[in-house]
Amino acid sequence: MARRDRGGRPGRAATDEESVYAARAAMLGLPFAATVRLGRRGRVAPHPRAIAEGTFALARGASRAAYLAPTAESLPAIAEWLATYPGEAHRLRVSTPTAIRTALREFGAPAFLAAAVGRLLRHRPDLSACRVATAGQVALGIAALALVAAALVVLPTTTLFLINLVAALFFFGVTTLRFIAARRVAVRRAGTLTPRLSSDYSRLPVYTVLVPLYGEAVMVEQLVAALDRLDWPRDRLDIKIIVEEDDDETRARVARVVGGPPYEIVVVPAAAPRTKPKALTYALPFARGELLTIYDAEDRPHPRQLREAHAVFAEAGPRLACLQAPIVIDNRDGSLIARLFSIEYSALFDGLLPALADLGLPIPLGGTSNHFRTTALENVGGWDPFNVTEDADLGIRLARFGYGIGMLTLPTFEDAPTAALPWLRQRTRWLKGWMQTWLVHTREPGRLIREIGLWQFLGFALISIGMVISAIVHPIYIVSLIVVAANPVSLWADSVAASLALAINGFNLVAGYVAAATLSGRTLALRRRSGDMAELVWLPAYWLLMSIAGYRAVFQLLTRPHHWDKTPHALRTVARRASPDAAPNRRPAGMRVSRADAR
Repeated sequence: MARRDRGGRPGRAATDEESVYAARAAMLGLPFAATVRLGRRGRVAPHPRAIAEGTFALARGASRAAYLAPTAESLPAIAEWLATYPGEAHRLRVSTPTAIRTALREFGAPAFLAAAVGRLLRHRPDLSACRVATAGQVALGIAALALVAAALVVLPTTTLFLINLVAALFFFGVTTLRFIAARRVAVRRAGTLTPRLSSDYSRLPVYTVLVPLYGEAVMVEQLVAALDRLDWPRDRLDIKIIVEEDDDETRARVARVVGGPPYEIVVVPAAAPRTKPKALTYALPFARGELLTIYDAEDRPHPRQLREAHAVFAEAGPRLACLQAPIVIDNRDGSLIARLFSIEYSALFDGLLPALADLGLPIPLGGTSNHFRTTALENVGGWDPFNVTEDADLGIRLARFGYGIGMLTLPTFEDAPTAALPWLRQRTRWLKGWMQTWLVHTREPGRLIREIGLWQFLGFALISIGMVISAIVHPIYIVSLIVVAANPVSLWADSVAASLALAINGFNLVAGYVAAATLSGRTLALRRRSGDMAELVWLPAYWLLMSIAGYRAVFQLLTRPHHWDKTPHALRTVARRASPDAAPNRRPAGMRVSRADAR
């Protein structure tokens, strides 16, 4: 049993799992085995339920040893069976549920790997990014390029104007969405409610926490310290630390730091694709929780975030499948890049995503602090191992399956890249993944519109391909504004199309900056960080960096579509300024759901 403080809240486990089961082995007169050995890996995977329960495993080979993890309630029945069949005792060993689960996972690793990589591809190949584009999409793209090339030869000015106009519509659509989000931030500030949290710990279900690590040995102690602060009964926590088979340093550090339940180490066989979603999908069948969340190596979640998610799920209907917690950047004093990144995240998680939920539009999830109903996650196929922004893809896939997504208020603190090159690689991967997601979900546009609706389809276009187009055309808009500023007469040039293009581009650029500044100002005020607004003087340069990432993303989509640029993390060296209890001054966003039928 877990130790509890005076208020009945769970403390750290007072007993060691191995000592408990060693004592039970002594009571039954059976040997205790701290390690379970089942023989060579098998071709058929054990059933996930057997792994989740962790109560029995049978070894291969001549010994045919059977390993048990008896519960306190089952001890009398096992003792009676041994008294009836004493000749069978020589085959029995008592071990811990953790050791049995670990052995079963290792035994079935090849089959689990094949399932993780191929599950979505086999059952819904139309939703997998394994193939970058279908034959129909390639043919359509070639035909479109040929048509544009021919039009440029015949009507170059008109063609360039029309291309510019289409791009301008996407850019203006994203700008409009930011203005709408800024307006909704102002409305939300009028109400202040604290999250509703259950005080009855006995009714809380098992909660699985998945933490994928790769090359993160230096982060393990900080990570475990953050997870140890989660306000949830430890006997109902199921924390899976997911490591790669060939990442010896991280595996060794995790093995030294974690000390048994609620922690378990899941080792992912080294195989392509080497992506975070493959690791998550590999671990998903082993999740024991009714609810499930994901944290990254550098994350420091609010201790009561799980309790807020549980409270929101409990009040909503089963169609609410996912809740996104806001992510707050905690190292904004580290560099200019980190400060601009923190402003961007403030606008995204406290402004844009809640507005999308309010408007009933698909939400591109963040890559961490997503809270799921485990059954809903399994129903949609888990994560796509081939999509390098698995979070954005999963957001639209949940919408296609009729599920809703909402927002939480209690944040997760994490660190931003502090140098330009790591930031550029990360942003390139994100933009490439958005293009992957757009190509995957528009393979059958008519079907997509039928599944999510025209309004949601337009929103999906803006928050996926619209963001990419905005990044790509931003340098063109800056050049247009410079041309007009240097020679205002150019607006009345002989070519009407050129004049209109210059006017549209200049207006779009100014409007885009104003929208971003307005949304940023209002969301920064929610967390009492209005002083950061001065950094927006660097917004044009930041967006130019994003443009470089956009062009790199297009090139990588064509040459290395499934390559995962790993973002390096370092231990925190900047003191946190925000209180860990800081939540935006607004009502809980968890009840804002992206589909009306999610309640």
